[in-house]
Amino acid sequence: MKPMPRNDGQAERECDWPIAPPSQSDLPDGEYLAAFRDASPGQWFGQQKVRLCFEIIEPAASASIQVYLFSTMPKHPSHRHKFYDLWVRANGGRPLRGDRMTCRVFRGYWNVRIAWSVPKKGHPMPLVAELLERVAGG
Repeated sequence: MKPMPRNDGQAERECDWPIAPPSQSDLPDGEYLAAFRDASPGQWFGQQKVRLCFEIIEPAASASIQVYLFSTMPKHPSHRHKFYDLWVRANGGRPLRGDRMTCRVFRGYWNVRIAWSVPKKGHPMPLVAELLERVAGG
């Protein structure tokens, strides 16, 4: 007969518990320093969009919380589209003839304004409401 394993709580500590989404007390509305992490195209809110992922860097109490900026992704962006305006801000100017409007221009650190969504269904989530200025990188 095998001896029973000792239950000193070790097995319970090794379990990976999911991290709860941030609350408004964890990340209140306001300005933060954030780093661009990733961009992913997809279908959100019934439209083709690009989701830009940023990670809060400062203040330290909110560090490592990921927040997103969603923008409709048309096949041919023009000055009437949000993505075009964001890209021009990140690039420092309008695209030149033949430029590809890739999400690489968002690399670096940004001062961002965070606001909370008010969904009809589901839970509120923090969103990047505005890219204020690039701080470093790019």
